[in-house]
Amino acid sequence: MIQNGEARPLTAISCLLEAKKFGPREVLAFIIVGLSFAFVAFHLYAGMFGHPEAHFYRSLHLTGVLVLCFIFFPLSRQSWSDKPSIWTLVDVVCILLSLALEIYYLWDVEAFELRQVISPNTADICMGVILWLLVLEATRRSLGLPMVLIAIFFTFQALFSEQMFWIFYGPSTSLKSLVLDMYMQEGGIFGMPLGTIASFVVLFLIFGAFMEETGTGRTFTDLALGAFGAKVGGPAKAAVVGSAFFGMLSGSSCANVTTTGTFTIPLMKRVGYESTYAGGVEACASTGGMFTPPIMGATAFVVAAYLGLSYVTVALAAAIPALCYYFALFAAVDFHARKSKIPPLKKEEMPVVKDVLKNGAHLLLPIGLLVYFLVSGYTATTACFWSIVGLFIVSFLKKSSRPGAENILSVCEAAAKATVVTAMACAAAGIIVSSSTLSGVGLKLGTQIVSISGGHLWLALLLAAVLAVILGMGLTTTAVYIIMVVTVIPPIMQMGVPALAAHMYALFWGVLSNIIPPVAIASFTAAGIAKAGPMKTAVKGFCIGFPGLLVFATFVYNPGLIMIGSAADIIINSVGCLIAVVCFAAVIEGYAFAKINLVLRAVLFVCSLLSLSPRWDLTFAGLAGGVIILTLNYLAYKKEGLDFEQGGELEA
Repeated sequence: MIQNGEARPLTAISCLLEAKKFGPREVLAFIIVGLSFAFVAFHLYAGMFGHPEAHFYRSLHLTGVLVLCFIFFPLSRQSWSDKPSIWTLVDVVCILLSLALEIYYLWDVEAFELRQVISPNTADICMGVILWLLVLEATRRSLGLPMVLIAIFFTFQALFSEQMFWIFYGPSTSLKSLVLDMYMQEGGIFGMPLGTIASFVVLFLIFGAFMEETGTGRTFTDLALGAFGAKVGGPAKAAVVGSAFFGMLSGSSCANVTTTGTFTIPLMKRVGYESTYAGGVEACASTGGMFTPPIMGATAFVVAAYLGLSYVTVALAAAIPALCYYFALFAAVDFHARKSKIPPLKKEEMPVVKDVLKNGAHLLLPIGLLVYFLVSGYTATTACFWSIVGLFIVSFLKKSSRPGAENILSVCEAAAKATVVTAMACAAAGIIVSSSTLSGVGLKLGTQIVSISGGHLWLALLLAAVLAVILGMGLTTTAVYIIMVVTVIPPIMQMGVPALAAHMYALFWGVLSNIIPPVAIASFTAAGIAKAGPMKTAVKGFCIGFPGLLVFATFVYNPGLIMIGSAADIIINSVGCLIAVVCFAAVIEGYAFAKINLVLRAVLFVCSLLSLSPRWDLTFAGLAGGVIILTLNYLAYKKEGLDFEQGGELEA
């Protein structure tokens, strides 16, 4: 067994190995193991030898996802391993219908494709409606009701536009036209978002699941703790760094919080951090992992597909904002630790970096291999496939990470389950995209935003951010991004914002909705681990992460932050942003190496805003003021020679 001997959740393969008799639960576990392995093998084969025709490949992918979804998320039961009930018959019917849909399509592919061009027949319409129902039910089980309600609304809005009001009024779309676009063609359920998941993202999910199974996540956390544990705010800084790296593997803020937070949050509480603060730090750090290169969340691949750019371009665009975001978190926890006199860890409490590298450095090699392939111009599919192969090989170098058959099958199950959640978000989003495109409501909503903003870009951006946060209360980041693409991004681009900047804006705010109250799902997850009030933790996390939010509120005006412009633009925008977030962190904490009064806080606030200005003269003025104040405070701090009885002198 790997994962450093940690307790593991029940998996299908562990259920089989621990079974003393072969009953209904074991039969289902055997089916899950077989389906998960086949699902992963199918995508690895496609990654190595190439994908078949788009609709054919996406159809097979979605069928597998639907079948797995109805098994992983059974009706009226908490888990597939629970005792079957009468409602299990509904699961069976849904699975059989999913298979029947695929058989119907494969029975005569040529005739089906001919009707794609001409017109669907009655059977096609029936099958399209059945698929619509299955996708919505699978989405409800895996993601919850909000996404389903939005998809239902847009579907009926398209069908009954003539009975609607305001921007939702217009000529109605026929059921035949809706089925043709949503089911038979590639503008709806089988559209580009689902294709991106099937072609690229599933391989990265396999890669992440494999790295997590080998204990790479704990290696990241131990390295961060060994490097920063003796520094000011050591445990919190370790949480920031460790969560940033692990977030690249999980692609989910909640999964990141659950994995790294179970270790870092109790550690932060033990050295003196309040429960709400510890939870807030972990939530912010875990959320940032979703937009941190080189391995970003699934949405980044959808962004690249929509823009027609390489994944590397999107990753490079996210690099500086991600750096500034984590720099802001670093500054926030540093100032808080100094202000609250929280001692660092003692040496005997920290992992030794040399020992961590000795035991786990080989697990970091596949990440380097992935970066090499991506930078060398290989496709994301090829790069990830060979990185998976490389990870499989290097995992045998150490006994602690050497996988057995159980581990490999557990990886398959974890990757399959993660794919289900991501793919269903894209399939449901495809319903919304198809419906809103046919009815024209997406364009109308964009026009309304331009009208409400009065042509002012800052107001349009604010409205877009608010929409992202509202959508993020019930939808995944990928779904939020796709909806914004068909509604608010086009008008923002019409106002002069470069396409890359507009799409990255939607991506970032879709991610950040995880830590913005009132529904900050990452903060709520962290609150459960910290045993703190969910809303108090969410508010505290929002305050901690607010300086970092400045980055994503201003890069549209400073495109150098996303690698658009000259080298001078990129450097000045980056330095200005770094100083700005540090100044703002000091303003919120009321402390920057030494206590700062209200007047200095006001001055630092102005310096922070000036540093983010697109005008270089104002940027330099803000930089100068911020650096001078921070330097004077640092010198005052060093002069005082602060030390703590418990931890000795704090290192700078």
